[in-house]
Amino acid sequence: MHCPRRSDNGRDNPSRPDRHDRGHGGRRVRGRATRRGAAVGPTSGPPSWLADDRGAVTVEAALALGTLVAVTAAAVGAVAAVAAGVRCTDAALELARQAARGDTERGRAAAAQLAPAGAEPELRVDGDLVVVTVRVRPVGLLPVTISGAATAAVEPGVTAGAVRSGSAPAQPGGAP
Repeated sequence: MHCPRRSDNGRDNPSRPDRHDRGHGGRRVRGRATRRGAAVGPTSGPPSWLADDRGAVTVEAALALGTLVAVTAAAVGAVAAVAAGVRCTDAALELARQAARGDTERGRAAAAQLAPAGAEPELRVDGDLVVVTVRVRPVGLLPVTISGAATAAVEPGVTAGAVRSGSAPAQPGGAP
């Protein structure tokens, strides 16, 4: 440890270099000087082949942009899948309700308007219940199938054959 003396005038003055700040050959060296005069410390830096980092920002920006595009595409796909699921459920509900009343063709037409493009409705009668499932693949590139299902009780006076064929039952009193 070095104790300041009166003869060390100007040692703390940054504008006046001290003799200890001189390295090998009289050149000024930052950091600690070793016995051979090479600089050691924060200014020694990386080797020259590693110090050239031109283009690193471009590569980082390209990676960040690619990641941002992938995350955005995944988010849009998720929103599209949720929207398709809601539309499939709405179409299945309408088809089940209309089929339970005996008007299957009208229910199919309404379901076709409500369902997303390319949806496939499936109607089956299970005892006194009409079960409808509507399936669709919202994103053609991904093997994901979204479906919506609904069940309705068959109305009194409607036969299972009328539900399957889509013909409306005859109303009592001669009304169509």
